[in-house]
Amino acid sequence: MVLGSGVAVAGNDASDFGTSGLIKMPNARMSLDGTLRATITIDEVANLYNITFQALPKVQATFRYAIFNPNNVQGSRDVLRDRSYEIKAEVFAERFLTPQIAIGARDVLGTGAWEGEYLVASKQWKSFDVSFGIGWGRLGTRSGFSNPLRVLSDRFERRPGNRSTGGRFGGESRGASFFRGDASLFGGIAYQIAELRLTLLAEYESDRYDREVALNTLEEPSAFNFALAWQPNSNTLLRLSWLRGDTLGITLSS
Repeated sequence: MVLGSGVAVAGNDASDFGTSGLIKMPNARMSLDGTLRATITIDEVANLYNITFQALPKVQATFRYAIFNPNNVQGSRDVLRDRSYEIKAEVFAERFLTPQIAIGARDVLGTGAWEGEYLVASKQWKSFDVSFGIGWGRLGTRSGFSNPLRVLSDRFERRPGNRSTGGRFGGESRGASFFRGDASLFGGIAYQIAELRLTLLAEYESDRYDREVALNTLEEPSAFNFALAWQPNSNTLLRLSWLRGDTLGITLSS
């Protein structure tokens, strides 16, 4: 089950990680300047407590506390409690023929439990809002391919291990690992039915959850997530999700 609370902005709803996005994956959208949003996500992988703020019109940041394996899944060895910080910045605004583009990094300051960087584009067409991106770190683990940034420097080919960056307790920058190692593609679509105040969402998630599979919390999670969101008014959002092929999620924002 997933539960959330916060400030919802039409078209810029929070992902389960607090940042503007689809379900689990980020998109290129931003909230209104000055927006402060709190999100609580309850899931078999981790309980996430997020505080997201639109610091500038083109910069969004999230403070996150994660309790991994909160239900003590039988056989799981995961006991981590983790703090992390995420930041996303708009690179290009959407135009008539071009998408909005944003760049971001999860776990900028942290142990690397959620480490991942991304470049994502979002384009609206009538009632559809389509997002497509490339991810690194955890977001580059499903059907990964060689890092395209290697054409700039060989140092982008290899990604340092978690213990090599971020400090022992996660209080240092993980900049040495940003955008390094294999990459993967992710994407999703949101379709709004305005007269019913409903939005249908579907996404392909590029995180393969290798860490959680290795610790016996999950078994071969699906890459596809689906959701139905209802927004009865501008400040309230209820979302029902089907996650990783085996988990029902409920998200409430207000």
